[in-house]
Amino acid sequence: MELVGNAAIIKLVFQTFLVLILGMIVWRVMVAYSKRKAQPKGSTYFDSKYKDKWKKKQ
Repeated sequence: MELVGNAAIIKLVFQTFLVLILGMIVWRVMVAYSKRKAQPKGSTYFDSKYKDKWKKKQ
């Protein structure tokens, strides 16, 4: 059984933190992108002349 050197352990720890940090960055970018897409775009389905008159009276 071979012993693992200190340099190999440090390299593995560095790679682990790098993957963790990059994963968190990608996660935050995806959250921001999905929030932007989830905003209602608005439709004209419920728009009518009665709604417009009611808004003007208030």
